[in-house]
Amino acid sequence: MSAAREYKEVVAGIAAAAEALRERDRQRAAQLNRELVGLAEAMAHAEERAGLTRLGVELHWEAALEAVWVESWMKLRPRPGPDPRADAAEIDALDAEVEARAAELLDATRRRFGLPRR
Repeated sequence: MSAAREYKEVVAGIAAAAEALRERDRQRAAQLNRELVGLAEAMAHAEERAGLTRLGVELHWEAALEAVWVESWMKLRPRPGPDPRADAAEIDALDAEVEARAAELLDATRRRFGLPRR
């Protein structure tokens, strides 16, 4: 086999390998693009959920302040900020915990003042 023929075969092999790599890269880019769209949707959902949680906490906090406002001996403090150690995967359980504690407080203040329970 001549050197020119061998050179052409080597170059053809390199060109085929380069094209295979380009095709693999195109497929991977398409896959990553699909994943990116999914992640963007998940981020939008997480931001919406976080906003709803913040709103719920704020509403419960305001209701709690109104419920204990007449307790002049009680020192009312600003609402605490989020716990940075909280696990976002447990947001449903944490929301339920806020709901339960708020209900307990409101129930306790109704009993104290002889108001009917809801």
